[in-house]
Amino acid sequence: MHETKTREAFTAEHHALLFAWIAREAIVRLGEEKAAPAICAAVRLYGEQRGHRMAVRAQQDGQPLSMASYLSYREWEVPAREMQQTGVPWRGDLRVQVRRCCWATTWQQEELTKYGKYYCQEIDKALVQGFNSDLIVDVKGTRTNGSRMCQFVYHGAFEGTLVHEEAQRDQEKRMLPWSYHTANLYSTMSAVFRRELGPAGVAVSRAALETFTARFGPTMAGVLAGDAGTDFDTLPEGR
Repeated sequence: MHETKTREAFTAEHHALLFAWIAREAIVRLGEEKAAPAICAAVRLYGEQRGHRMAVRAQQDGQPLSMASYLSYREWEVPAREMQQTGVPWRGDLRVQVRRCCWATTWQQEELTKYGKYYCQEIDKALVQGFNSDLIVDVKGTRTNGSRMCQFVYHGAFEGTLVHEEAQRDQEKRMLPWSYHTANLYSTMSAVFRRELGPAGVAVSRAALETFTARFGPTMAGVLAGDAGTDFDTLPEGR
């Protein structure tokens, strides 16, 4: 029961802060020129893992790996007040503008935007790549990288076969808890940093986890460390 409550306490804020703390440790210790490529590589792998899981769910439900399916199989959710976005159809594409985002808000409040920006540079294209490498999303701008709003164009969102809603699994089974997403982020970034940066990369991950522990306590940090060996390329049981 205690572990369940701990896992339920995770939110997108924990996910956002962990990323920024890892990126900050890497840049402060190694310099931006050396750290940035490893940070970006880690985000790409993390995004591709998530996209792949989405694709597996869609295929199990008999859905095509279309852009429409991609947009339907998102793995996370946040309270409506934390996200403000609009989508407009345009010649078969979907143009999305995001004016409020809980990641950007968290980084701004904590003065971590210059580290969080690397996540926004890579994540959306990596997600689509992991879902289906033939699909295209254009990232026209992100708030953390200087744009007034985040702008995306999802090509072909209204073309071809659309998702049959009645064939989708329940939303509850499509969504994964933030404890899972945060552990996935920590595990993947740690693995990439170890591979790309050696002992210095290992030290970065450990230092970031210490910062997380100081802020949120050893119990929550223990979830991240304990789940580090999970195979995040496969679906969790029952999902």
